Amino acid sequence: MTGALGEKLTVLSAAAEFDACAECSPRASRDVRDLISPSITRLHLPRAGCLSVLKVLQTNACEYDCLYCANRAERRCRRYALKPEELAAGFADLHARGIVNGLFLSSGINGSAAATMARMIDTVEIIRTRYDFRGYVHLKVLPGAPYDCIERAVLLADRVSVNVEAPTQQALDHLSTRKHLYSDVIQRMHWIRRAAQQAGEGVLRSGQTTQFVIGAAGESDRETLNAVEGLRRSVGLRRAYFSAFSPIGDTPLADEPPAPALRQHRLYQADWLLREYGFHLGDLVFDETGNLPMETDPKLAFAARNPQLFPIEVNRASRADLLRVPGIGPRSAARILAARARGPLTSVDDLRNLGVPASRAAPFLLIDGRPGGDPARILSRRARASQLGLPLACSA
Repeated sequence: MTGALGEKLTVLSAAAEFDACAECSPRASRDVRDLISPSITRLHLPRAGCLSVLKVLQTNACEYDCLYCANRAERRCRRYALKPEELAAGFADLHARGIVNGLFLSSGINGSAAATMARMIDTVEIIRTRYDFRGYVHLKVLPGAPYDCIERAVLLADRVSVNVEAPTQQALDHLSTRKHLYSDVIQRMHWIRRAAQQAGEGVLRSGQTTQFVIGAAGESDRETLNAVEGLRRSVGLRRAYFSAFSPIGDTPLADEPPAPALRQHRLYQADWLLREYGFHLGDLVFDETGNLPMETDPKLAFAARNPQLFPIEVNRASRADLLRVPGIGPRSAARILAARARGPLTSVDDLRNLGVPASRAAPFLLIDGRPGGDPARILSRRARASQLGLPLACSA
């Protein structure tokens, strides 16, 4: 795509880089890298396969002063905006050529949240009606957006999200002087839930999500995960995304150190335990600053703190107990339960044949009454790897 529209798409897709819609950093595939990099994000969605999503801003002009943001009002950069018809036509062209099959649309706030949201919604309505696109759309809800915009967004999009950014008002004050956590953000999340409930079954199939900036506001991991758990209960939050702070030139935080990528990774691991494994916040191990330990993943840290719980007998353990074992996730636990119905597991090889990472799981199990290994060796090996700076594998 060339010309003025191609230039705008290039700039506005690059400006959307820090909006997270997947756990991994977005990667442009080779065949489109020179076209609109880094706008193509690969998403793996439950029951929806793999999607190539165009991630783009309606405009990078913004009246807000978020201290870390590349699009903040006071930053010196060229400002671009796409009219709804332009962006819809650009997306439709990319979709027709098989380059993308989904859209992630966000924006800076230009004029007002209401006016900017209206342009974003108009874009999606054109894509849905004029171009008859029935695929995946993730639409950002802007802080301060009015309720009527949220009602329209819920009807048009598969997923909507509003960025919390920080877990407390005190932390948010370190990032922006203009945002109020409850009235600008949390209230909109409640409105999203209300609008979806009023619209009835079949709308907002992928729910609502949010994003936290990690390491820029002095927040702790405990505070962040506590906020996530609260939002799950209060607004039915489907997912939380964590974006490690990375300093950007010509911003007030340009000279601050970046947050470690490993810290972001640990938060994702801990959130999986809370969301999919039946763990509670009190089960997680935090250091004296309220952060997750960097030297080991949260499940192994739990096992190390609770040696009295292990080993457990693999042939009698409940699903909940199996999910506490390092290396065993929901699918592995289901395979173990199904295999036990046919007869007892008798060896480590039985675990391997079920696809269980036996080197991690077996030391925390009794297999037909016999120890599967020494958990202390696993934990000490992980500690030594951390001290040497070696990569630490993610355990289930």
